[in-house]
Amino acid sequence: MNINDTSTREKILEAATEEFMSKGFADASMRKIAGKVGITATALYRHYKDKEAIFDAVVEPAVKAWELLCQTEEKRQTGTARESGLEAMWGDNDQVRRIVELIYKDFDAHKILFCKSDGTKYEDYLHEIVTKVQTATLTFMNEIEDKGIQVNHVDEKEMHLILSAQYAAMLEMVNHDFSYEEALHYCDTVNNFFKEGWRKFLGF
Repeated sequence: MNINDTSTREKILEAATEEFMSKGFADASMRKIAGKVGITATALYRHYKDKEAIFDAVVEPAVKAWELLCQTEEKRQTGTARESGLEAMWGDNDQVRRIVELIYKDFDAHKILFCKSDGTKYEDYLHEIVTKVQTATLTFMNEIEDKGIQVNHVDEKEMHLILSAQYAAMLEMVNHDFSYEEALHYCDTVNNFFKEGWRKFLGF
């Protein structure tokens, strides 16, 4: 790919971001995206085969960031529990700040991913994140139970419901365009609210 192709793709993604933010995926127009770039619709299709391919490219940074966060936070939090005990893990509030920093590093991509993705493979992406968190939590619970620590044998459907409620609540900062400072305060409040409930629900 030459420099001109790279420049054109960058302009396409900028225009597509604006279009998806304004209209959402379903109502976004390939013709309007091409017009904003100053190319024909035919030329646009030479760079991206369809609207979903452009959408994938726009949200890719956000998706990769969440995949990395899920991996690193699982290792970090379980590592804290193993090295310093469960109380230290419960007292660790860094995850909230990490989530806010992740989102506000590329806010538009996250807003499009979570609020404008109806009709794409990402329309249930929050469910995918919650499922990963739930799987990691259940694995950790099995680990500490094997070590003799008492845990509750939770209903997995209830667990999924509560996790979904917590993450959906945190993402309201995106839906309502909170400032970074507002988001930090809001997510800290949500985290404190759910933390005590989780301790009672999980039993450790």
